[in-house]
Amino acid sequence: MTANRASRFNRRLLIRGAAAGAAVPAVLPTAAQAAAGTAPSAHKSRDAETSDATTSDAKTSDATASDAKTSEATFQWLGTSGWRIDTDGGRTILFDPYLSRFETGLFKKTFNPKTPLTTDGTAIDRHRGSPELILVSHSHWDHLNDVPYIAAAAPDARIVGTETTYHLLRALGVDKARIAVVRGGEVLDFDGLVVEAVSSRHSRNDSYSYFAPGTLTGPRPAPRPSPTSRKATPSPST
Repeated sequence: MTANRASRFNRRLLIRGAAAGAAVPAVLPTAAQAAAGTAPSAHKSRDAETSDATTSDAKTSDATASDAKTSEATFQWLGTSGWRIDTDGGRTILFDPYLSRFETGLFKKTFNPKTPLTTDGTAIDRHRGSPELILVSHSHWDHLNDVPYIAAAAPDARIVGTETTYHLLRALGVDKARIAVVRGGEVLDFDGLVVEAVSSRHSRNDSYSYFAPGTLTGPRPAPRPSPTSRKATPSPST
């Protein structure tokens, strides 16, 4: 596991700061003029007014900067594409939290699509924390598998994912009210935790095709019982 601390930039503050930085040189006399006292005397009154206005603008900019909310975050890699993000305000976000690590044969060229999905509760509980948000990039098992377990352990957590993720989680017992479906381009504000969804495509494999492609557009149908598994219905007595 690795952990890195990163500063979170406030984009509005950055834009305001850039705008202020671009505007100030246009209204101030140059350093050479100030040192030599060569700023035109005919404009002393106007320069004084401009200087006062600039000072006022600077104070406003400082106030804006002090009011802007910034924070630090710790990023902990969970393996595969999984991350745990903790803010300095004590809030936790999970991204693709797959921790169970069961063998499917995929990387041994013996992939078994009928591999049972299992969860390692001990490993998950050791690393999940108390997440407010669970972000799922796509619905392959090595991204989604542990999400139902975590959702049950953290009943207040919201989940963000694709339409396929939505239908799979519903089939696995997750309340639909907890799932936000995104396609790309959405900006979601969860009480200050802002998520911007970006549309992406899975990388291709050695055969120049996508692994397990497709979109689940509805709930999975219930499996049909085979003729040999049907129970006989007793005939009504006469």
